[in-house]
Amino acid sequence: MNSTFSNQFHIRKATAEHFPLLAEIWLEASRSAHSFVDESYWTANKQAMQSQYLPSSEVHICVHNDSVVGFIAMVDNYLAALFIDPSRQGSGYGKLLLNYVKSTRDAITLNVFARNEKATAFYRKQGFSITSKQIDEPTGELEYVMTWQRRERSF
Repeated sequence: MNSTFSNQFHIRKATAEHFPLLAEIWLEASRSAHSFVDESYWTANKQAMQSQYLPSSEVHICVHNDSVVGFIAMVDNYLAALFIDPSRQGSGYGKLLLNYVKSTRDAITLNVFARNEKATAFYRKQGFSITSKQIDEPTGELEYVMTWQRRERSF
């Protein structure tokens, strides 16, 4: 990562005033990444994301040039959400947010739709492995449970 990029972004804790924008990022990124799920599912859950899920999570945002480009939401060691504005995906923001939370935990678990091959490949590249498979009840879609574990340091 070049220093110009490094100096133009920062990660900070989200506040309630960020939640409407984050719910919009979640909606747009979900529509983009999950075309196999009916769009009405995402639209119907946007308000719950804004008023229930985000407020009950530890949420951090990535800001680049004064614009929120994405966020990560954790519930203890469970990665509940990692979403980047679709127009900003592929620029390293997801990795930055993920590394930020990895630095504060020894293990992280997440669920990802099996058909979201881009996200599955991203998480594998970041050191996650599939530990089990299950069906997501609301959508009927197969999802992977993936886990990352900090490697013990050898001296």
